[in-house]
Amino acid sequence: TSDDVVFEDTLATSGSTRALEARVKEVAKQIAAEGKEQEQASLSTQVESRDPMKLEAELKTVRRKLESFHVTKYQPDPAVTTVQNIMLGKPFCLERYKSLKKKEDLLDCALEMGDGDAILAITLMIRRSLNHPKFLSVISSRPLAANHLINYMITRHEMNQVIDLLHALGRFHYAGVVAYRQATARGGIDDRIRKLKKLYHAQMSGHEDSNLVLEQINLLERVSPLLAAESQFADRQVSNLSSSVLQALGYLSTWYYGTPENNLYSPSALIKMHKLTRTQANWGMVRARASVLAWKDCESLLVGKGWMGGVKAKGEVDIMEMATVLHDAKCPPETLSLILQAVESPSDRLDLAKKLGVAKVVVDVMVAQKDRVALLGYRDSLTRSSEGWVYADHVINKANVKWKN
Repeated sequence: TSDDVVFEDTLATSGSTRALEARVKEVAKQIAAEGKEQEQASLSTQVESRDPMKLEAELKTVRRKLESFHVTKYQPDPAVTTVQNIMLGKPFCLERYKSLKKKEDLLDCALEMGDGDAILAITLMIRRSLNHPKFLSVISSRPLAANHLINYMITRHEMNQVIDLLHALGRFHYAGVVAYRQATARGGIDDRIRKLKKLYHAQMSGHEDSNLVLEQINLLERVSPLLAAESQFADRQVSNLSSSVLQALGYLSTWYYGTPENNLYSPSALIKMHKLTRTQANWGMVRARASVLAWKDCESLLVGKGWMGGVKAKGEVDIMEMATVLHDAKCPPETLSLILQAVESPSDRLDLAKKLGVAKVVVDVMVAQKDRVALLGYRDSLTRSSEGWVYADHVINKANVKWKN
């Protein structure tokens, strides 16, 4: 036909080559044009062959799907799905939970699943999206969510907001604790005194710890003039003076033990001012004196003379516990032996003396019990020729004791 493409055999001369190239281009154009005409004819034929009713039905289906998409596009995911997405670090959207009911259901789901990140994220969303009274009504019945929010706010140093929130939730004790922490966190001693006084008068009325705050104020006012003078001693932990009453007692007992009561440095005056018990006072002073190896002071604080020249503990001191404290402070055996004699129960004294390695006390108790077999066994457990071994061996061989075995 006239549209057929014919290639003639020609010699590869320069002129014939150009003619061949031109012919190839012309043929390519013809092929492309025929393909386009066939495609248009095929599409036209396909459209014309479709049933108009079917096309309209398909159009309606597409429209319904589009409308459904627009309706569901802004609907929130199920609460479980959202919480799981938060837990797994997947994308999630909280802004779609518009109604109060949906917000509460989402928070309850997070609380039930127990994930802290989800609880906090949802609680923060609720706080942003609700007015304050409604927000309080939500978290006041969900204390775990409130705790997560409070801890989050504390880490961000939003102390004033935390205190307000705690008061609104009726947690007055915790509000006082947070306010105390805020008042003592920064500033010099004079600044802390001023803040604590303001706290005491403004927020601590009727608070169960109000007396502790007043004691802290009294302590700071007492040690304030001492701090500047003590700062010259680089080897002393001067900060202990203002940290607590017991720490201040330990400091003064370490460096100013025995100072008269009419002096600001007096441990006795501090004890009297803050009404410390005998146990509290002795505990602080004994540890302080032991730290500077003042063993005679430790003895006088803990024990006194008993009946028949014996030894007894002073006051309500736990003498067994104090013996352990002195042992840990590398107390010499002579002092430790004296302290152990104040332990009333022989069996307790024996057990503790063995534990602390005070051989003389162990031997003396076994002699008092007339238990030669036990004493022989104890002697043999000691290093031969050691001080304890020599003492035990001497008692076994020389003492005039009527042994029971």
